[in-house]
Amino acid sequence: MVSHPAGVLVALVAFVPSLLLLAFFYSADRYEPEPRGHVVAAVAMGAVAMAVATLAVGQLTDAVGWEGLPLTRGGRRLLEAFVLEGLVEELAKWGLLGGVIYRWREFDEPLDGLIYGVALALGFGTVENLAYVGQGGLEVGLLRAVFAVPEHALLGATMGGFLGRAKLGGEAPRRRRAWIAGSLVVPVLLHGGYNLLLLSLVGPVMYIAVGAGSLLLWIDVLRRVRHARDASPFKPR
Repeated sequence: MVSHPAGVLVALVAFVPSLLLLAFFYSADRYEPEPRGHVVAAVAMGAVAMAVATLAVGQLTDAVGWEGLPLTRGGRRLLEAFVLEGLVEELAKWGLLGGVIYRWREFDEPLDGLIYGVALALGFGTVENLAYVGQGGLEVGLLRAVFAVPEHALLGATMGGFLGRAKLGGEAPRRRRAWIAGSLVVPVLLHGGYNLLLLSLVGPVMYIAVGAGSLLLWIDVLRRVRHARDASPFKPR
């Protein structure tokens, strides 16, 4: 039985990384910060997306019968990384971010896509993190705080950045459709690649590979944040 202090510590490890990341990205929205109620709503939608993805994975697994498929070990890893995790999870997020939040009147500058994308992704990741930490304890929580939770935030920022460009970038219709398609395809590929590294590598090599990939993604996302902020119609000229 877990003691009360230990339970509180587990809860902190599960929640605090998400709160810090959300505060970091929210602080980047300097010129026209999003209403906090809308940000909280996006977080709640992420929790809903997590429930939908979990249900979808179970239904898909039962319907297709993955265990009976004649796949090699590498094939099963690819299937798990890019379909059961990458596609299903990112599609659940994308459906709400692109189908609901994209239409909000408050989504009125390119950076808003990144903010709402991060908020939704962290709602998803926090529920997922709570489940993992509850089962695996503090060691799992600390590892996820460094790798998994930021990964969700960065993928959400990428998805939202593409949608922000599609809605507010002044693109031609064909380019707008390309940005919308990219808002799903790119996070799916990045998520699948991340999970494939976790499934295929072990020990220090895995940590180095995942850390290097995360660093590159951080650089790209921070660049997108800077460009989106500079393109804000609310920026003093």
